[in-house]
Formats: sequence, structure tokens, C-alpha cells
Amino acid sequence: MDLVYDGTLYAVTVGFQPDTGEPREVFTHGARVGSNMDAILDDACILLSILLQHRVEPAALARSMGRLGRGGQAASVIGALTDQLAERVPRQGRS
Repeated sequence: MDLVYDGTLYAVTVGFQPDTGEPREVFTHGARVGSNMDAILDDACILLSILLQHRVEPAALARSMGRLGRGGQAASVIGALTDQLAERVPRQGRS
């Protein structure tokens, strides 16, 4: 899926648990390779993936991110990424 934040296009890939369909990994590309933003996004995706693997719901992640104004748009591309995960990945039931 694609994500546009602050005029930059990012490609987002989500990996799912085959037997449950739950999201477990997220990868984002779009920053200049080797740039500080590229490294930050790589690290953020690792952290998001670990949280997903520990069954933290995408909606809970999105609610925890910084916002511009009262409940406004995400304050960072990482927040926008979690918003997109929460919108596109249906909430999974717990077993």
C-alpha cells in the first residue's frame, strides 16, 4: 500500500501471520536510501513489528502517536503509518 505524508510517497508492506491473518511485520520505503530518515523508518518498522508480534493492536498504536492539534493528523510519518495500519488492517479477535 502507499502512504503520502508531507508530500513524500512511501511504499508500505505488511506481513501477515498465515494461519490467523494478523499483521506481524511492517516495512516502509520511500526515504532516500542511506539518509537519516531511511534509518529512522527502518528502526520504527522494527519496533512496530515487534509490537505487532506481541499482539498490540494497530488501533492502540495509532491512538498512542503524537497529533497536530486536538486529535488532528499524525505529527510524524511514523504516526501516519500506524494510522494507515489501523484503518486498513481489521481488528483481530483474540484466541
